[in-house]
Amino acid sequence: MAVLALVVKYKQQKLSLSATEILVGGFLLLTNIYGVYTGSLSLEWIISGWSLWLFYLLVRMETVSVEWLFAGLVLIGSAQAIYGLGQYMHWFSNLAAPNFRISGSFENPAGFAAVLSVCFPFALFLLAKKKLYWKLTGGLAAILISGAVVLSQSRAGVIAILVMGGIWAVKALYIKGLNRFSNRTKIVGGIVLVVGLLVVLYFLKKDSADGRLLIWQCSARMIADRSLLGHGAGGFQREYMLYQADYFRNHPASSYAMLADIVKHPFNEFVLLLVEHGLVGALLVGLFVYLLIREYRKNKNQETFYAMLCLSGIAVFACFSYPLGYPFVRLIVVFSAALIMQKEPTVWQSPQRVTAVLKPVVLVVCVGLLALTCKMFYNEYYWNTIAQQSLAGETRRVLPEYARLYPWMNRNGLFLYNYAAELNYIGEWKKSNELMTECSKLYNDNDIQLILADNYQQMKQYAEAEKHLKMAYDMIPNRFIPLYRLAKLYQQQGKNGQACKLAEIITTKPEKVSSMDVISIKAEMAELLKQR
Repeated sequence: MAVLALVVKYKQQKLSLSATEILVGGFLLLTNIYGVYTGSLSLEWIISGWSLWLFYLLVRMETVSVEWLFAGLVLIGSAQAIYGLGQYMHWFSNLAAPNFRISGSFENPAGFAAVLSVCFPFALFLLAKKKLYWKLTGGLAAILISGAVVLSQSRAGVIAILVMGGIWAVKALYIKGLNRFSNRTKIVGGIVLVVGLLVVLYFLKKDSADGRLLIWQCSARMIADRSLLGHGAGGFQREYMLYQADYFRNHPASSYAMLADIVKHPFNEFVLLLVEHGLVGALLVGLFVYLLIREYRKNKNQETFYAMLCLSGIAVFACFSYPLGYPFVRLIVVFSAALIMQKEPTVWQSPQRVTAVLKPVVLVVCVGLLALTCKMFYNEYYWNTIAQQSLAGETRRVLPEYARLYPWMNRNGLFLYNYAAELNYIGEWKKSNELMTECSKLYNDNDIQLILADNYQQMKQYAEAEKHLKMAYDMIPNRFIPLYRLAKLYQQQGKNGQACKLAEIITTKPEKVSSMDVISIKAEMAELLKQR
């Protein structure tokens, strides 16, 4: 679609851009430049960002049959809902996420609920049509989608569905009795209802909600430290666990300790925006939202109402989860925004001489990005193949293949982690540490610290091993492995007194989740205490 947008633009005599196209392009350029400065920029971010920008241009330029396009989105949502409901009824196996009863084709219920939520307003669009077959299709789809979201137990999804359904009921159905209230009263009433719903949903999953309060506290510190430009794209995964470790180091008795876990997202897209792009990024996004609302108010019609309803639902969902982490949701966000902005006037046209130079340059760049995207997909597929072979016991045989992929995938944190873990497994500890240190500059967590510690311990660099084990424990204080391995490290150095102190802590430590590993660790530490 992005390439198609380029082709359409290429046919024009002059390249023209609207205010929002310039604004979004400027935001992407800023994040790219700052990403290079912070060392967090990846090829995936570049390709995804600029492809969506070009897709935005395409939707704004081309007239599409909105009715059938909306119907297609409803079909996608309905198919996903039926698949999820089939999992819940045990008709289908949940291959993507066997630990969840319902998640559709996604790895967790959050992605499932996010995709269903963005399709839901288009089902309401069909339900509001005059023709009976559209009404029946929309009504059935709305029931399937909302039912699947409720069964997924996604609180963000439930709130988004209720908010979109409430706005639609008031606006599209003209509910009698509500018209006598002012818009301000309706807004206040809606806020009160949402707050009440939040309180109810909070107590349904209290521990999960409390865990998010911890995440938002640590995220607030990240924002405060780099408030202007943020930590750069990918900065949250790189820095967050270090901030969480610092929090528990300063608050050892915190009630949040039992709720801590590995965190890769703040469960709030607006918090993530502030963490990674700072106040400058937030102001640019805020300006885009202002222009979007202004254009919507100037060109209200049935199609733009449902596009804005979709964006409103995503905004609500984004307050409690990470819907933009899913490509389909990002695509629908761009589509909805571009549909609303279709009549936005052009504010810049390139001179004909400049256009003659820019067209071939941009075309070559885009074709190059397309080729890189194909190469990236191939690399991901081949990496998965050799990783499976390594799990089957062929680690040494496939390591040269990892080395061949490294120049192409050295900005992929998961690849670096996997490569370093394989090297650790076969005893290449120094090389493993080099790669794991690279990985920690892209994302950092408890598992990375444990492998770094093991590499240093095997190389008899005990001070470094101790430092990383303590960091792993500070990141997630409810885990037993870091303390256990630290006690074994002290034993190896002949520091039996320190090992016994840790053994006392381990044997009396409360368990977040009981397991055979924890039982075994406690038994071994109890035996150590008997021998002192």
